[in-house]
Amino acid sequence: MPSTTDLDQFGLPFWLDLERPEFPVLDQDLTVDAVVVGAGIAGLKLARCLNRYGVKTIILEGSRAGEGASSRNQGTINHSPGMMYQDCIRQSSREIARELWQLGLENHRLLRQQIEEYEIDCDYQIDGMTSLVRRDFPDWEELLKYYRRDSELLAEDGFDVMFLDETEALRVGGSPLFAGGLRYETDAQFHSGKFVLGLAQAVAQLPHVKLFEGTRVRKIESLENRTRVVTDKNTITTERVFLSTNALAPQFVPNLQSALRAERGQVFVTEPLSERPCRGSFGTSLAWWREIIEPDGRFRVLFGGGRERDEPDSLFPQFQSIGRPHPKLEDEGFRPSDEHQLRLEIQFAKLFPQFEDVRITHRWGGLQSFTADNLPQIGLFDSDRRIYGIAGFCGRGNAHSDIGAEFLVGQALDIESEVDRRFGSVIESLMRVHRESANWGRWHSSHNDE
Repeated sequence: MPSTTDLDQFGLPFWLDLERPEFPVLDQDLTVDAVVVGAGIAGLKLARCLNRYGVKTIILEGSRAGEGASSRNQGTINHSPGMMYQDCIRQSSREIARELWQLGLENHRLLRQQIEEYEIDCDYQIDGMTSLVRRDFPDWEELLKYYRRDSELLAEDGFDVMFLDETEALRVGGSPLFAGGLRYETDAQFHSGKFVLGLAQAVAQLPHVKLFEGTRVRKIESLENRTRVVTDKNTITTERVFLSTNALAPQFVPNLQSALRAERGQVFVTEPLSERPCRGSFGTSLAWWREIIEPDGRFRVLFGGGRERDEPDSLFPQFQSIGRPHPKLEDEGFRPSDEHQLRLEIQFAKLFPQFEDVRITHRWGGLQSFTADNLPQIGLFDSDRRIYGIAGFCGRGNAHSDIGAEFLVGQALDIESEVDRRFGSVIESLMRVHRESANWGRWHSSHNDE
């Protein structure tokens, strides 16, 4: 297994191990048109959209810009949601499934447009996303048939995909465990830390936006005709609030907790290697990975996963039984755990035995938010307090954050945007707030009250 000795980067995401810009702390009461809570990728894009319409906006980030889920991920830009195409067809219709996948492609286009517009140097490259089938898991033959059928349907509907047979899966995956797979050719990779921090710098310079770090929102209260946002030291009066805290959204809107399950993901990155481990991004049962290209031409492996979805130590309740925010939600949800690290190392040894002795330089944990139907909630979270929001990205923030921001701002300002005209019906059909299909049944966390 990889060596973990002499490490000083445990807990720091590789994506944030770089020189970072600093933004001021709010030190006065303000009155503005809009408040965005959260300076991750989605919050920054919300502020960017609001600026376009001349809305005086402040962004409030409790820690530092990009320090949440936006920098604790694979750094992959997918255009598919976290479900199979034929499942979406069965649950909705083929037309809706096609629109949902096209929505992801449009989100990718908008993201790439920002990279170009703001000249963000974030190692953007199109090397595809490949889902592989493992022979060491039960029912792998049925899953492989499912992937083949998905590839046929997607290709018929004009999407650039490829079905991998055993020979091709071995070539791209490098392990005889892989029996085949499905590849999305146009999916991309980037350095998510460089992107979110570059975007933060650009958005903070827009004429109608101000970004504040180290400014934790404690309460959002309804006034007679306005909304009051209370931080540790100051108060902001505003017409509307845009909540972009993903897994922490139920802390402000408790009735969202039945549909937004907080789950800790865990990732590690190896030391630089002389040989290229793969090309692009990959996923399979209990693991996902990609290569990271170093400036000197060497390569690292980023490796994550290592858990079943219902692993109790990776699930976090929002509140204690007495109704207070659960202290372990943020304290342990954003930190790596030894038990999760062991599961990761076991999977890494199975899939990359040639790297048995490599050293891990970074490992980290981070909270994601999942709905039961694997699609985000986008819309009006609380009408009394005028809170709009996007949450429950289900590991697909880079498939839905731009589209979600464009749609949500249009909804809040009563403006029909191009996104609304093209994708409004599918967003309202599949991603509406408080839909029944998003709600979880009973689940167990090892972090519940004793």
